[in-house]
Amino acid sequence: MDKLTSTLQPGNIYGLLGLNGEGKTTFLKLLVGMLFPKEGEILINSSNSKDRSVKFLSQVYFLSDHSKLPAIKIEEFGKIYGVFYKGYNHEQYLNNLEVFQIQLDQHLKNLSLGQHRKVHIAFALATNTPILLMDEPTNGLDIPSKSIFRKLLASYMNDDKIMLIATHQIKDVDKLLDHLLIMKNGKFVIDESIPTLSRKYKISNQIKEGIPIIHVEEDYFQKNYLIENNNEEETKLDIEFLFNAFSQNSKIN
Repeated sequence: MDKLTSTLQPGNIYGLLGLNGEGKTTFLKLLVGMLFPKEGEILINSSNSKDRSVKFLSQVYFLSDHSKLPAIKIEEFGKIYGVFYKGYNHEQYLNNLEVFQIQLDQHLKNLSLGQHRKVHIAFALATNTPILLMDEPTNGLDIPSKSIFRKLLASYMNDDKIMLIATHQIKDVDKLLDHLLIMKNGKFVIDESIPTLSRKYKISNQIKEGIPIIHVEEDYFQKNYLIENNNEEETKLDIEFLFNAFSQNSKIN
């Protein structure tokens, strides 16, 4: 990564996309203060990430791509670790677990990968931090649980929060996203809101002669083209198709 610049605004769910090795997880760790930038600074409500102050750490929660939780009982986990976050709500944690159909009397060491993930998501949401960073949050979740995750995430979002989701499973979260960040060659080639992107680009299976083609994909039935939206009217945009266009096109750096 080299001289990444972006401003994340409250009230938005951001999607962070990029091919393997582009640095999505590194970017999240920089934001949360687990890694330090070689140049520049990362500020969250005037707190510098590299200082790792109590004020800073209480404002951000990082849900890593693998949930490695301590070998204690499920409810005890929330009570012990929730004290580090002033917005933590234990009743919300318990409710989230119930929605995920996790029984409270279980021990974390006896849970499957998917159950661990559900507990971790339940806790992360209940911290109510202004900033929630999630790295591949749907890892290990079955299809019904992914649906529950989306509903829970939407219910916790408000105008004061920032949620940032790094994922390869675009279809799991695409309908939740307000803003898209696409990393390529160490920088953001896309850093725009979904409505803005839907006014700039459109996908069509028919093109007129002379219209520049940004990207083309062929399925079993037809070719689909990503082209500029000259009418500037909002169109339905396939985020996975858009990501393929900007990550695979060698002319876009």
